Amino acid sequence: MWQLEKDFYSLFQQQKYAPIDGMRSISCLMIISLHIITLLNAFIPSYPHIQWMIYLNSYSYRFSSLLSLALETFFMLSGFLLTLKFMKYGYSFSWKAYPLYILKRACRFWPGILLTTIVMLILGEPEGNWTSLWLFYQNYVSMEQWTAGFAALWSISLDMQMHILLPLILYIIINFKANCQRTYILLYTLVILSVAYSVLVFNPKTMNVPTLWYHYNSIALLMSPRIFNWIKIEYNVTMGFDKPLEPNPIKPYLEMMYFPISSRYSSFIIGSILAFNIINIKKTTIVPYGKIKKYIYFVLILLFITLLTIPAEPNTVNNITLTIILSIIRQIFSISQAFILFSAICPPTHPYHSSWIKSFLSFSIWTPIAKLSYLIYVLHFRIALELIMSYSHKFDPKRFSIDGLTLICLAIVLAISLIISTIWLIFIEKPFERLINKQLSSTEKSYTK
Repeated sequence: MWQLEKDFYSLFQQQKYAPIDGMRSISCLMIISLHIITLLNAFIPSYPHIQWMIYLNSYSYRFSSLLSLALETFFMLSGFLLTLKFMKYGYSFSWKAYPLYILKRACRFWPGILLTTIVMLILGEPEGNWTSLWLFYQNYVSMEQWTAGFAALWSISLDMQMHILLPLILYIIINFKANCQRTYILLYTLVILSVAYSVLVFNPKTMNVPTLWYHYNSIALLMSPRIFNWIKIEYNVTMGFDKPLEPNPIKPYLEMMYFPISSRYSSFIIGSILAFNIINIKKTTIVPYGKIKKYIYFVLILLFITLLTIPAEPNTVNNITLTIILSIIRQIFSISQAFILFSAICPPTHPYHSSWIKSFLSFSIWTPIAKLSYLIYVLHFRIALELIMSYSHKFDPKRFSIDGLTLICLAIVLAISLIISTIWLIFIEKPFERLINKQLSSTEKSYTK
C-alpha cells in the first residue's frame, strides 16, 4: 500500500498538459498572498488613519483585486479537466456508476480535510460547524458558524457541488446528440445566464464592495465576533479595529454573489468550453489573421490585468457601471486565463500557440507545488493565522512595510505547507487513493458494462 519512493518522485513528474502545473501553482501562490494580506491588515487602524492611507498606497492593496480572482483559475481548470475526463468516458456514463463517481471525488477531498482538521485540533480552534466542510455545503452556511481554520475552504464545497452537476450537464448535451455548434451555444448560454443572474441580484447600494474594501479592514468585514474574540484572547493581540462590523455590510454580497453556486459556476463552464476547443482542434488550423488576433488578445488581457491593479476611489463609479463590472469581471478573468492556457497547450502549428508561455508555465519548479496545491490550499490559512498572530510583534504592518511582510510570510507559510503536505501525501493520501481505487474499480467496471 505504501510506495514511498515512487510517490515522492511523482511530485516532480510533469503531466500531459504541463502548463496546467504552472497556472495552478501561480494561482495557489496568489491565494496564499491574498489571505496573508487579509491577516496582516487586521493590525492597521482603519480609514482615515494615516497608517491606513499608507496601506492604500501599498502594492498589497493594489494587487488585492487581482489576487482575489485566482480562485476563478482553479475553477476553470477544474471544469477543463473534468470535461476532458468525461468526454473520454462520457458515452459509457451510467446512472448506477454515478454515485460511485461522487464518492470517489469526495474521497479525493477528504484526506486533505482530515489533515487540516488535525492541524486545527493541535493548534486549537474555536467551536463551529465542522461538518459543513466535510459534507460539502459550507458555502451555504452562515459565516457566523464557520471555524477559523475552515474559513478559506468554502470553495472546496463549491468545487464538489460542480463535480456533481457538471457531468449531468455534459451528459444532457451528449444525450441530445447536439452537434459541435449547438454544444458551444448551450455552454455560452450558461455563461451568459450567470452574468444575467449577477446583474439581477446585484444591489449597488448594499453591495458596494470597492468602497467597503477601501474603508474597512478585511477581517472586520469577514470575521464573526466569536472568532474575533477568540483570536484576541488566545493570542493576546490588539487589532486595528475594536470589533467586527455589525450588521455586516458585505454579507449581502457574499451570500448572493460570492458563495452560491448560482453565481460562481461560469468559470467551470468556461473550462468546459476550453476542453471542447482542445478536443475539436485540428493539427492544421487556419484562422484568418490568426497571429494578429493572438497578439491583440494578449494585449487586451494585459490591459485588463493592469486595470485590476488600479484601485477605484470610493463612490466614484456610478451604480450601473459598478453593477456591470462586478457581474462580468469573473467571467472575463476566467476567459483570459483559458486563452492563456489554450495558447500554451494547443498544437505548435496553431496560430494562437505561444512557445514562451508554454515554456514559462512548464518550468519544473511549478510541478511539485501544483501536485501539492490542494494540500497547501487547505493548510495555508491556519498556518498563516498561527504565524502572524503568534508573532504579531514581528509581523507588524504599522512598523514594517506590509509588502515586505507579505513576501516573508508567503515564503514561511509555503515552506511549512510544502513540508507537511509532502509527508501527508506520501504516507496518507496516496495509500488512501490506491485503497479507494482498488475497492471501487471492480464495482465501477460492473456498472459501466
